Amino acid sequence: MGLFNRKKVGEPKPSVADMLSSFMNDDSEGNHGKEAMLDYQLSYLLRMANTYESGSELAKRVLMKMIGKTPKIDSYGWIENLRLKSVKVWKQWQRIDLIAEVEANCGSGMKRHAIIVENKAYTGIHDDQLSRYAEIIEDYYKDKDVQKHYWVITFFDSDTENYKTIETKCREAKGPWKCTSFKDLIDLTKEERHEGTYNEIIDEFWIKRWS
Repeated sequence: MGLFNRKKVGEPKPSVADMLSSFMNDDSEGNHGKEAMLDYQLSYLLRMANTYESGSELAKRVLMKMIGKTPKIDSYGWIENLRLKSVKVWKQWQRIDLIAEVEANCGSGMKRHAIIVENKAYTGIHDDQLSRYAEIIEDYYKDKDVQKHYWVITFFDSDTENYKTIETKCREAKGPWKCTSFKDLIDLTKEERHEGTYNEIIDEFWIKRWS
């Protein structure tokens, strides 16, 4: 077996981003739990930002994007303008897919943020759910000094009609909802695309390609 799998001399190493992920690539059609998988993966990614483990720099950049901050990267690839005190995540509170509470200093003092996420794998917005969730969140945080960030994350690519429909629903709903695609949420460096982050969970779900 080793003989047939042996790498040829001079053969270039394949890019991690070009490898096929085994996540969610069975023969099922439709959603079939994909949104629940995204809940767990995003929860893990955000919590990884508050560590020094492999993949934490990618996680930090995602977290900063979700709280509307731009990372400053030093010559070693480390983020200079982020200090995290805590990252806590809840799934399915009041039927909201994901809520992350973050205490972060991005250069102007420690501030509290709430990231509210509705995941839409291959489905659309229904029953005015975004406005209802925004009302719940606004009521819960009404007496708290917290900056709120509303996101819809979808597997639809940003140039598709399904994505544009969700984007329109976000603009029409109460609360400043923003829409982003699964691909656009992750801003990979050249090194991450080729080498990965050396975190197998992050690489498998966020970097390797899906069929």
